[in-house]
Amino acid sequence: MRTTHALILGAILVFALLLVFTLPGERGVIRGYQLHKDLTTLKSTNEHLERENAALAKEATMLRDNMAYIEHVIVRELNMVRPGDTIVVFKRKKN
Repeated sequence: MRTTHALILGAILVFALLLVFTLPGERGVIRGYQLHKDLTTLKSTNEHLERENAALAKEATMLRDNMAYIEHVIVRELNMVRPGDTIVVFKRKKN
């Protein structure tokens, strides 16, 4: 009977020590979970940045090689007009 109590007490003590040394700390389960979440977030951010980088590289190529695209950007972003274009200005009616 005493041996059974001693074994149960020993098992509880070992279990408690395992919890104390494996959950917290630099190599613990909680830290591992946090690192896993950080890794998932970083992978997602990396994929987003790779897509954005590919789009910017494509636009850079277009700006370097495609005169029609360059003209389109100038007209759209700088509000400039091509020679021979007619400018139409609409005025809003005041109420």
